[in-house]
Amino acid sequence: MPNNQPAYLQLADLIQEKIAANEYNLGSKIPSERELSETFGISRMTVRKAIEVLIDKGLLTRLQGKGTFVSRPKIDSPIDTIQSMGAFIQESGLIPSSKVLLTRKEKAGTKYGRIFHISPEADLFLLFRLRLGDGEPMALEYTYIPYDIIPDIESYNFEQCSLYDLYEQQGIMFSQDFQELEIVKVSNPQASLLKVAEDSAVFKLHNTVTDVSGRVIEYTRSYVGANTFTFSSVLT
Repeated sequence: MPNNQPAYLQLADLIQEKIAANEYNLGSKIPSERELSETFGISRMTVRKAIEVLIDKGLLTRLQGKGTFVSRPKIDSPIDTIQSMGAFIQESGLIPSSKVLLTRKEKAGTKYGRIFHISPEADLFLLFRLRLGDGEPMALEYTYIPYDIIPDIESYNFEQCSLYDLYEQQGIMFSQDFQELEIVKVSNPQASLLKVAEDSAVFKLHNTVTDVSGRVIEYTRSYVGANTFTFSSVLT
C-alpha cells in the first residue's frame, strides 16, 4: 500500500472505500484481522489500529467472539413525540417487524401500581417484544398496559398487529408521553437479543403515556443499542 500515510490509516481508508462501494455491505462481517494481515502483508497490530479508527468513526462495530461488522447508519429518534416504534422504524426507511418473546397477565405490584396509580392487585398485560428493522435488532420493549383497556387482548398476535392500531380502534386518544432516558450496561439475555457484547452501554428509555383524561394507559421500558439510535429533542 504505497502512500505517505501510516499503513494503518491506508488500510482504514481502503476498508472505508469498500464500505462506500457496498463491497462490504451494511451489517455484514468484514474479513478477520488474520485475513486482512495476510492479504495486505502487514502486522495484525496494524490491522487492529485501522479497525479501531473505523470503530471510532462509527463505521464498524466489534462483537466479542463474533467478529467485526459494518455498522448500520444510526437512526435519530425524537424524544418529544408520541409514535409507535413500528411506524418510526418504517419512516426511517427500514422494514419493521417484531418478535414476541413473552405475553402475560400479571399483578401490578407496588412498582407498577405507583406508575399507573392503581391498586397493586390490579391486573396489567405485559408485552415483551424484540423490535426489528430490516431483520436486525433495534430495541427490546417491555410494555405494560391496564389489562382491561383492550378487550380480549391476549387473543391478538402482536407480531402481526399494531398495539397503537388497537388503541385507535378503542377510541383511546393520547395526550402526553413522559420520557426518561438513561445509559445502562446490559448483560445476557438482553445483550444477545440486541446483538451487542455483554456489559455494552445501551440506551434505556422509559415512556409513561397518558390519555386525554390523564389516565396512564401505557408504560414501556426499552433497551436500544447505542450503535443503532441517537435521540434528539427540539426546544421551543
